[in-house]
Amino acid sequence: MKIQIKSYDNSFKKDIPILFTNTIHKTCSKDYTQAQLNAWANPNIDFKIWEQRVAKTKPYLAIIQNKLVGFVEFYEDYIDCFYIHHEYQGMGIGKSLLEHVLSIAKKNNVFKIRVDVSITAKPFFEKFGFKQIKINHVKRCEEELINFSMELDIK
Repeated sequence: MKIQIKSYDNSFKKDIPILFTNTIHKTCSKDYTQAQLNAWANPNIDFKIWEQRVAKTKPYLAIIQNKLVGFVEFYEDYIDCFYIHHEYQGMGIGKSLLEHVLSIAKKNNVFKIRVDVSITAKPFFEKFGFKQIKINHVKRCEEELINFSMELDIK
């Protein structure tokens, strides 16, 4: 399976929020309650808000055979929204997206990358050398979610 990492393509604007929502609900349920998952990723997707968001953030997309299998938003020194389709995890897609981000950072003389990650995603980022800086208690729709601020020094 060949993974293609490409710049934002408007033809995937509806696939991005679906991937986001399904990934959270299908992979994070061991670490978060259903109420927390719903607060984090509302199953009733507002495609208009997502369309406006991705038009601004221009995420990098991971594509396999014309199917969106992951995406990441990266700006300046911050990774936001790093998600891999639940059926494609463990296949190197996250690694490919992260390597893409690192290459952009290096080209832009960025020497430290920041990210806020879920309990579920923390081991992935630790595997690539990210260090926990602090624990966050985030309020969303009356629910409190725990996540972690992490950093990676780029050599």
